[in-house]
This record gives sequence, C-alpha cells and structure tokens, in this order.
Amino acid sequence: MFNSSSDPWAPTEETSAPEFANVVSCYKWHLLNKNASIAQANIACSMREDLLRLGTGMYIALWLLGLTIIITNTVVLLGIIGTRALHRPIYFYLANLAITDVFAGIGLLYRTVGHVGHSVMYEFTLTYFNLIIFAQMTSASALSLLSVDSYIAVKHPMYFHIHSDSAKLRAVVALTVSWILFSVLVFSPSMGWNCHHMQTLTKGICISWYPLAFVIICASIVLLLCIVMMFTNISVYVAIRNREKRRLEQAGVPLGAPGENGPVQNVEGGDQPKNAAQEEAQRKYKERVYKARTVMIHVLMSFAFWLLPLLLVAVCQFLPDICPSKRGPYMFACFSLNSVINPMATLIRTADLRNAIHQKLTGVHQTLVTMMRGNRVNPQED
Repeated sequence: MFNSSSDPWAPTEETSAPEFANVVSCYKWHLLNKNASIAQANIACSMREDLLRLGTGMYIALWLLGLTIIITNTVVLLGIIGTRALHRPIYFYLANLAITDVFAGIGLLYRTVGHVGHSVMYEFTLTYFNLIIFAQMTSASALSLLSVDSYIAVKHPMYFHIHSDSAKLRAVVALTVSWILFSVLVFSPSMGWNCHHMQTLTKGICISWYPLAFVIICASIVLLLCIVMMFTNISVYVAIRNREKRRLEQAGVPLGAPGENGPVQNVEGGDQPKNAAQEEAQRKYKERVYKARTVMIHVLMSFAFWLLPLLLVAVCQFLPDICPSKRGPYMFACFSLNSVINPMATLIRTADLRNAIHQKLTGVHQTLVTMMRGNRVNPQED
C-alpha cells in the first residue's frame, strides 16, 4: 500500500500525481483521490514547488512592478508627512491612498520570494491573496473617501466651508474605521475562515481557499464602493458642467467659447467688476474643481485596471490556448497596475506636493554636496 521510502507521501512512479494548475487543485486531488488527511495533503503539496515557480520574465516583471509601486508611493507619502503645509484633509486621503498602494507592491514582491522557506504552500498562497485583496479593497475605500470629499466640496460648498474646522477629525475617524474593518475582514481567512482550516475544501462551495460567504461579502463591499465612486463623480461632473453653462449664459458668452480668465460680461454687454470676496470665492471654487478632476482621474484609471483582469478572464474562457496555464499572477499584476498610476497622477496634478518633494530633494542634494566639498578641503590651504 505504501512505498518503502521514509516519507510515504513523497511522489513515486506508482503514486505520482497529475499536473496541477495551482495549489488548490493539488490539495483537492489528494483529499479526494488519495483519501489523505489535511496534514498529509500539506506534506504532499509542499513538495510541489513547481506550482509556485514562475518564469524568469514573470519574476522580473513582478519585481520591477512591486519596487516601482513601493518607491513612487513612498515618495508621495513622505512628501505629505514631511510638509506641514500639506497636513490638510485632502492630503490625508491622498496619503491613505498611497499607503494602500504600498501593500499592493509588498504583495507582488512577496509573490516572487515569499514561498522560499514555506513548508506548507497554502499558507503562502493565502497570505499572498489576502495582501492583494486587502490592497485593492482599501484602495477602493480610499478612492471612495476622496470622491465623497470632492462631492461635498463642489455640491455643498457652504457645508464644506462651515465644517472645515472639524474636517481633519472626520478624515482621521473615517480612515481609522475603514482600516480596522478591512483588516479584520480581509485577514480573517488567515485566522481560520478558509476552506482549508474549516475542512470544507471538497465538501462546501469554495472559491479558491475562500468560503462563498467571504467572497460575497467582499464583492458586495467593493460593488458598493464602486457605486459610491460612480455616483459622486458623475454628480460632481454634472454640477461643474451646469455651473459653467450658467456662468457663460449670464455673461452672454456662447457655451464652449474661450474667456475663462477674461472679464465677465453681463447680459447687456458691459463689464461686470468683481469685488475681493467674489474673487476669493471664485478662486476657491476653481481649486475645488481642480481637485475634483484629479479624483476623477484616479477613479477612471482604477476602474480601467480593475476591469482589465475581468476582460482577461473572459478571453481565457473563450480562447484558452492563448492564455498562460498559471493565470493568477497575471491577473493580480493587472489589478495592481492602478497602484502605479495613482502616485504619478497625484504628483502630476498636485503642484503643492510636487514642489514640496522637489524642495526636499534639493535640500538633500545640497547637503550631500556640502559634505563632499568639506571632505576635500586641504587644511594647509586654510
């Protein structure tokens, strides 16, 4: 019944297992066809390192993508933290978005080397999945908070102005609550809420390692956050267009004509002067519109890269021959591409942050130059 080797679950010619597409299929095969226990399936599947091994090209791609995500988002995060003038609610939300994107980079780097030293592969796979899911759910939450903030600023400017003193407190509370809730939910499979620990991998309805209830809860939350992002950003876009249309109609300028910075004309055609309060209100409104458009760019790019893996799944269903056998790394890499675009969009669209980072880099450069010149000073010349 068993071979004569020291490990009865080591694969031999008589008991060699078929080729598996992933770790989950390996566990299911041993639990069903070998009548193995959980511990025995752990031993057998942990010997199959080929299930986790990636090609050289994919290793390099994940490494570069992960490092790029971590470096760019860390620059944004340090620029916000190190500049006191940027300690405002909008930058709190942008810093929160940068932190969530860093987790996506950590997950990609963990995928390339995290399996080294793991004797049980399902622990590694589960941790990797949890990191990517956590990064994307918290990213969706961060974008939702940004969208709600811009919605209130544009649609309800009086409320936004009156409650500006408590805006920091509300931002901190919202961020803290979201991180606690998502941490408990997403990492609950690592604490036992998974089909492997619950021993329902072959009995219940499972999607990968996850029970159906977990998948439904996560999908419902992401769908709700996407609805919030769509509703708020579409409402802001419509409000901006309507306000611009009314302004041009009152000024007697045809819609779409130039004159954004020119004098505003009244219906009779004369120039209508503006006082200081009106100028300040117009400046603040333009600033809010600019920030709202920045949020729209973040949301649109995230939607595009979240839909890309779904498109990949659809293509692989109809054309399986052109798809790689191991699709998981490619799908999660596509999910994480928005974590590269987010910091770039933030730096391009946020001049205050860009200038603050430039000043800090200039200061570091000047310090290094001063130190190098000081080391080359000749005491005899002095």
